[in-house]
Amino acid sequence: MQRGALWNVLRALVVTALFQARTVPATDVNSQVLDACSGYDATNVKTAGATLTADLVLNGDGCAVFGPDVKKLGLKVVYETNTRIHVKIVDANATRFEVPESIFPRPAADKHVSPKAAAIQFNYTASPFSFSIYRTQSREVLFSTASHALIFEPQYLRVKTNLPDDANIYGLGEHTHPFRLPTDNTTLTLWSRDAYGIPVGTNLYGNHPVYFEHRTTGTHGVLLLNANGMDIKLTKAGGTALEYNVIGGVLDFYFLAGSTSDPTAVARQYAEVAGTPAEVPYWSFGLHQCRFGYKDFVDVAGVITNYSAAGIPLETMWTDIGDFQSLS
Repeated sequence: MQRGALWNVLRALVVTALFQARTVPATDVNSQVLDACSGYDATNVKTAGATLTADLVLNGDGCAVFGPDVKKLGLKVVYETNTRIHVKIVDANATRFEVPESIFPRPAADKHVSPKAAAIQFNYTASPFSFSIYRTQSREVLFSTASHALIFEPQYLRVKTNLPDDANIYGLGEHTHPFRLPTDNTTLTLWSRDAYGIPVGTNLYGNHPVYFEHRTTGTHGVLLLNANGMDIKLTKAGGTALEYNVIGGVLDFYFLAGSTSDPTAVARQYAEVAGTPAEVPYWSFGLHQCRFGYKDFVDVAGVITNYSAAGIPLETMWTDIGDFQSLS
C-alpha cells in the first residue's frame, strides 16, 4: 500500500474513533438512563450535635458517563443557623478545586443551633443514598433527590431534585431568560461570556448558582457554591425537576429556609452567606453613558457636549474597551 493511501486509511480510522468516543457518552446523558445509575450507599453515619458525617461508597460499577465514578465520597451536613443547612459532598481521597475562602469567605456556624429547633431538616436514605430538605413544622419537602442517582466523577457531577408542577423558580443568573424561569425544557448555562447584542435565552457575564423558589406555602433558596461551568436543566418530562450538571469541583450546597410568610426573608438569609452589597460612591447614582465603538476622544467629547446642550445632567462617561486597543 502506498504511503498516501495508508495515511488516508489511518486518518479515517482516527476520525472514526474520535467520532465514536465523542458520541457514545451523549447517549448516556438521557435523564432516565442517569436516574437508573447505581449511585452510592451511605455508611459510617455519625451525628454529633448539629453535624452529621458519613461515607458514601459507590454502589456497583457506577455510570462512567464522562469518566470513572469516584468510589468513595465524604458527606458533611451542618445546621449552621436555625434557617440554614450546609450540605457538602467531596471526594474522600483527593483534593478538588473549591471556591477559595479568600474570594468567598464562608459564613460562621452558630455553635448553639439545635437541629430540632431549626426551621428546616435534613433527611436521608442510606441505600441508594438520597437526601431531602423539608420544613420542620409542615414537613413540606423543599428539595429531594429521591429516585435520582447521585453521580460524582472527575469531570462530571450530577444532582437532581423534584419540583412542584409549574414551579416558580427565580435566579440562576446571569442570563436573558424570563425573570420567572420556564420549567419546560429550559437549560441555564453558567459560563461567563460577553454576549454581544444580548440575545434572548443565553448566558451572560456573571454566574450565580442560586435560586429562590416561591410557593403559596412560603419561599426558600438553594445555593450551589461551585465555580465550575455547569448546565442547570428545568424539565417537565416525568414530573417537574431541576438538574445540576457540573464539570468539576465539589457539591457544596447551602439550603435556606426563607419564610412561610415573608418572601424577602430568603434574600436576607442569602446575604448572610454571600455577603451584603458594597457601599457605592455618591457619584455612581447619577446618569451614566456607555457604548462600545466610539472612534476617538473627539467622538466622546461630542457626546458629552450634546448632553450639555440638551440640558441633561451626565455624571459619568464610559468608553468601554475600544480605546485600549491602540495601547495593546
